[in-house]
Amino acid sequence: MKSNLMLLGLAMLCVAAIPTRGSADDEKESRLRFWGDLRGRYEGFWFRLDETGSDRTHRSRIRYRFRLNMNAKIHDHAKVEAQLSTGDIDNRSGNQTLGSPVDFGSNEIDLRRAYLIYYPFKDGGLGQRDGSWEWHFGRVANPFLWKNGKDIMLWDSDINPAGLSTKFDIEFETRTTLFANAGYYAIDENGRARDPILLAIQAGVKQGISKSWNGGARLSYYAFDHLDADFVDRGVSGINGVTSGGGNTKNGLTGDPNGGNLHVLETQLFLQGKPQSVAVYGGYSNNFSASDPSPTLSKQPNAFNVGAQVGNKKRSYGRIGLMYVWIEADAFPSQFIDSDLLDGRTNRKGGLLYYSRNIVKAIDFNFQLFASDAIEADVTNPDESVANSERIRSQVDVVYSF
Repeated sequence: MKSNLMLLGLAMLCVAAIPTRGSADDEKESRLRFWGDLRGRYEGFWFRLDETGSDRTHRSRIRYRFRLNMNAKIHDHAKVEAQLSTGDIDNRSGNQTLGSPVDFGSNEIDLRRAYLIYYPFKDGGLGQRDGSWEWHFGRVANPFLWKNGKDIMLWDSDINPAGLSTKFDIEFETRTTLFANAGYYAIDENGRARDPILLAIQAGVKQGISKSWNGGARLSYYAFDHLDADFVDRGVSGINGVTSGGGNTKNGLTGDPNGGNLHVLETQLFLQGKPQSVAVYGGYSNNFSASDPSPTLSKQPNAFNVGAQVGNKKRSYGRIGLMYVWIEADAFPSQFIDSDLLDGRTNRKGGLLYYSRNIVKAIDFNFQLFASDAIEADVTNPDESVANSERIRSQVDVVYSF
């Protein structure tokens, strides 16, 4: 698998390197473009006694995040994109807390994304048809998420998988758009055994129901293969990982504490009103590889979410929304779970209230209030306070985009 991925990636690079004569407009246009954002955040945490009687201390902090994006056009069939961000090797956050490191120590800048985009047709279109088709090689933004509501049931939005992927959509005169995404990603480079990998396939449709309403649906299949004991351990407790994690059970995630494979089927739906700016959305997923973690506990393979929002952040009243998420212990690897609402943990349930408004040009105000709790107190470690505590978290952001 590893050699096949490298051969495919090299083939893409070779194809993209073939010189293509540009138009006169292309020669006048700058081939290099920059954009980014700077976010300031206040964050507060409030805890209640958990099932063990342990008490977590309330706390607050001020954080910032800086991101710089670059896009360089090679020719009509290829370009390169990259993203630099504050942070460290944590795959789910570029946030930096004021006062860390101690004594005004400097913060790190990381390469979060870097990938080649290859267009089979000029400028990413489909020739004579309406739509687009592109191939990616490198570390990319997650192509399996959409912007119809809060899409955080399984994936933290900051995770950028590395490998080979393709995105395709085609539009019809019936106001129907069909889309598909597929990717092959390396999770860990293993010199002594086969590399753990993720093969993901997604297909969906977006449909204009009337002049005022549209809707859509998608079906995603995630196949994690050649997993090892280290991968399972990272999902159980985050040990030796690049980020916090926990909630998976050693015997329940794949049925094999030494690794095995993992197969998850997920679906999402949405209905959106255009003039009213009203949207409802929801989804469900199941881990078909989950098994009973112990003789006294049944398997925990399910996750679901439901939400609604109203308004538009560029209008005077802004956008407000509500969301609820339930993710059982072995629904998905915990090292990929959203780090804000669920603390990067499975075996959690929680609600989210969010609001956003564009204050002036290029400056947004965001507010989020999260409340979460453990689903089962004894699924993982009953003596671990974070896993079982009931927690409320608030975030107040000001974001400047440039």
